[in-house]
Amino acid sequence: MADPKPSESNPQIDELFDELAQLCCQCLQGDQSQMADRSEALLKSLIQNGYARKDGSIQAEIEARAKDSCRESAMHRGGELSGLTKNLQDRFDRLAKWNSDNPQSDNQAKAANISSATDA
Repeated sequence: MADPKPSESNPQIDELFDELAQLCCQCLQGDQSQMADRSEALLKSLIQNGYARKDGSIQAEIEARAKDSCRESAMHRGGELSGLTKNLQDRFDRLAKWNSDNPQSDNQAKAANISSATDA
């Protein structure tokens, strides 16, 4: 595989993009068995690694890497590859929005005042 273009990302993010590109290549070759479950975990990992705060399209990044990884399949099935990567972009956007609307918190809700915290 050719080296991907230099990016502002870290090695973990690069690895996640490579795995998403490989999933797309597998789908282009007829194996869609892992796409739904595996891609969901990879997209969540991208968000946890801070990629949602970066400008840029994951669709373009994954598509470019898939074209490098499985050149023959991607050349003959470019429309399908675009559809796969568009779906990943849409899912990523939904997950990122959900994550920003519902931040993880270990803090338990606290009573507003003493009378609401007791039976008094």
